[in-house]
Amino acid sequence: MKSHILFIFSCVILLLVLSYPEEAKANRCHRTAYFPGRCEDVGRTSCLMDFKTLDPRFDQCSRCENHKINGKQERRCHCSFAAKSCF
Repeated sequence: MKSHILFIFSCVILLLVLSYPEEAKANRCHRTAYFPGRCEDVGRTSCLMDFKTLDPRFDQCSRCENHKINGKQERRCHCSFAAKSCF
């Protein structure tokens, strides 16, 4: 009997631990925008500073990509912020 309870308890704990990151990810609003310049070594930091000028709620950037659009060098930034709902 004790082994059955221990098994069920372990399954419940495992389920809670595995489902937590998905909930945390679902509560972030993601945006993509283009800014002038190149990513260089501090691309994500540059992206975050540029996004903060648009909206100070942005707190995390996941990617910076270099693009050449109409002959101009631009950075494509992927950033997000924590929120209950996105606009």
